[in-house]
Formats: sequence, structure tokens, C-alpha cells
Amino acid sequence: MPPVPLDHVTVLLQGNYSEETARIIERLKALAPTLPIVLSCWESNRAAVAATGPTGITTVFSEDPGAPAIPGFKGDNIRRQIVSTRAGLDQVRTPWVVKTRSDIAIDPARLPELTSLCTAIPASAPALFGHKVVATSLTTLDARRAGLYFHVCDWVYLGRVEDVRAIFSAPLPDGEFFTHFQGASPAPEICSRYRSETYLIYHLVRDKLGVSYPFSGHLDPELARLSHAVLKTNFAIVNPWNLGLRSSKHRKLYLWLRPDRHTELTCGSYLARVGGARAALAAGRDLASRVASATAPALISLRNRVRAWCG
Repeated sequence: MPPVPLDHVTVLLQGNYSEETARIIERLKALAPTLPIVLSCWESNRAAVAATGPTGITTVFSEDPGAPAIPGFKGDNIRRQIVSTRAGLDQVRTPWVVKTRSDIAIDPARLPELTSLCTAIPASAPALFGHKVVATSLTTLDARRAGLYFHVCDWVYLGRVEDVRAIFSAPLPDGEFFTHFQGASPAPEICSRYRSETYLIYHLVRDKLGVSYPFSGHLDPELARLSHAVLKTNFAIVNPWNLGLRSSKHRKLYLWLRPDRHTELTCGSYLARVGGARAALAAGRDLASRVASATAPALISLRNRVRAWCG
């Protein structure tokens, strides 16, 4: 499909408001003055937004639903993500949206071309949406290697509003969802029944395909194959540099592309879309990042041993 005009795409920044968020918004406005922007943050941010927030955008505030604190486990912000993204989507007036975190930047000039990846999904396929959704490779996992299914990075979703809205139609989890792995040995880093990246996608898999996935970490070869098919059918995976994605909090994003990730080489149509020299360059960078991420732990360990020996 042809690219859509930039003013047909709204950038939705979701999450806590900070000085970094303000800088991200000002950069977006400077690069694309007509770009519609929605900021969805918390009531607790209202004073800061009033004092330092950019003008000329739509801002919506929500009550913070909180994140249960389970001792010994990483926090799970899934309720926050669902609540603030829904509130932001309600303010979108364009047919397309790119939902991002409030602490990451993207390059708006890349958005029209990326919309061309959102092609119609055949009725015969394991479809979750009407059209493909663009996501990034950072934590998008190949189920056959990672052992975690339906796991799509939730940092960025670009697509038609109705398709992105479907992702965040997941019911708000509560109660035992957040304590599922409490007392388990060995225990995963997240106590919740599903990782947030999985929960947002699995609820559609369950509702549309009638498939049951008991919990994140459950192993089943048939589910692994289905997860692989679902991701390839419904998502166009783009590496972070081809989104112009930057984060002051998370550096060296190329080291995230470990062998268990789905990337442009394995999932999606980005390479076919750009073609020629651009595709060759993108494929080479993809492979180099995979090699770097795979060898980095060993190199760091070697460096530390050398330092200890020399010290």
C-alpha cells in the first residue's frame, strides 16, 4: 500500500511526564510542525505539564491505577499502560496512530514510509487485526528460541487506530494475575501470570483464535509454532534505528537484538519494502547487531578478568 501523509498519523506519547518528555515533544514539533501529538499522562503530572508542558498538543490526564509491588520481583506496569493508552487513543482524530512511551523519541519523517508496511491481512491467516501493525524488535521474541510466546515489544505500535485500539482492549488484570509466580522455584523476574508484552497480544489470540496459553513460560511446540505464525502474520517488525528510535534511559539498543529476537530479517516486510542497497545495508546492520549482542557478554567477562588480573 502507498505511504499515507504525515498529518494523517498522530503520535501518542503514553506514560509519566518528565523534562525528557517535553524535549521529545518539542523535537517532534520542530521536525514536523503539522504532526498531531497527544500526550496521555497522570493527574499527578498536571502541575508539571502546566508549568513546562509544550503548547499546541492535546493532553489528557488519568488517575494512576498503580502497579502492585511484589517483593523479589520486577514491577509490572500493565494496568498503567492500558489505562493511559486508552485515554490517549480516545483523543486521536486521525486514521493512523503511533503509540510510543513518553521517554523515547522517534523520527517522524520515517512514519509515512512505515505505514506502507501495514498491509491487509488475508482472511485465511491467523489474523488479530484487519491490517498489520508495525512494532520494534527490541523485545519481540521468536517463540521457537525464547520459550515465551506472543511476546511483542510494547514500546512502539504503529497502525490504523482500530488495530492499535484492539491491542489495548485487554481487560485490566487484577488480583492473582500479579502474584501467579509468588513462591515458584525457580522464579521468573516478573511475578505476573503473563508478561505485559504477551498479555496485550494473547488476549486477542484467545478471543479471536480460541487458543489457550496458561502462563508465560509454559512450553508447547504447537503453541510455539502458532506464536511464530501469529507474529509473522500480524506484525511488521522494524529495528529501532529504522524508526529513528532513541532513548536517554536505554543506551546501545543494538545490543538488545539477541538471537532469540524477531528482527527485520525474520519477521515482517521492511527489507522487501525498501529493497536494493537500503535492504542490503539494513540486513547487514541486523546481522552485525545480532553478532554483537551474542558476543557482548563473553567480551565483557573477558574484559573484567583482564582488569582484575592487571589490577
